[in-house]
Amino acid sequence: MHLLVTSIGFGIVQAAILSIAAIGFSLQFGMTNVLNLAYGSFMTVGAFTALLTTEQGLSIWVGVVIGSIAVGLLSLLVGRVVIRRFASRGARLFEMAIVSVAIGLIIDYIMAAITRSEIFQFVFPLGGNHDVVGMIFTSTQLYIVATALATVAVLEVILHRTKLGIGIRASAANGQLARASGIPTERVVRLTWFVSGMLCGLGGALLSVSYLSVSFVTGTNFLPYILAAVVVAGIGAIGYAALASLVLALVIQIAGSFGAGSFNVAIAVGVLLLMLLVRPRGFFGELWEKSEAMG
Repeated sequence: MHLLVTSIGFGIVQAAILSIAAIGFSLQFGMTNVLNLAYGSFMTVGAFTALLTTEQGLSIWVGVVIGSIAVGLLSLLVGRVVIRRFASRGARLFEMAIVSVAIGLIIDYIMAAITRSEIFQFVFPLGGNHDVVGMIFTSTQLYIVATALATVAVLEVILHRTKLGIGIRASAANGQLARASGIPTERVVRLTWFVSGMLCGLGGALLSVSYLSVSFVTGTNFLPYILAAVVVAGIGAIGYAALASLVLALVIQIAGSFGAGSFNVAIAVGVLLLMLLVRPRGFFGELWEKSEAMG
């Protein structure tokens, strides 16, 4: 019973990280029509940026913020320089996915060469232990959960209560109609690349902080969980992406408590394939099928 409760607690922490990453992926794909399979590699960049920042003597949380901003800028650069060029040549969903795979491989192998494929450890105070309904969390884990809750709440307000959110959702649904209605879609797309990149970097940095380590495949190994959570929720369903992340993380962690820990990726991929077979548009969102990729 204790093992089960412990697994649920760790599942909540993992769900917090997964929800941030899944929201970023969902927002990016829904807005740009680019299936960015380099997303995991971008997460690793955020994790290593946080590590390098802490090695300079700065707080781990300063490192998390800097890692998030760094990936936001990288995402914007890739969107404007690489994706936009392919989009202008009429590349569609499949072609863009192949381009993103190539970008991810380039990033992964550059980081592998720089780090010599080593695993690096984070060293910082985790804070005291806190008992929450029988589940034990460190202060760091509670900060991670609080960050995820705040992120979901802020994005929900922005997307549904502000003009910017209306512009994002309108551009995602129909870019041509949004432009004809006077919405500055190019500016919206640039902002989306940056914000979704920040969420990606934030997720990567928090993932490495949670595991207290990072390697050149940290983010890439996490990508199947992100895809599963996004497909279950549906593209654009920000709040429900967090809910899907929670359910998926709990299922994986509880299964691990019964000896299925080595099948985590298989469980995530199984959920992904089942959803694609039964309900490919997800439970709560829509898989927007725009005629253009937007970089």
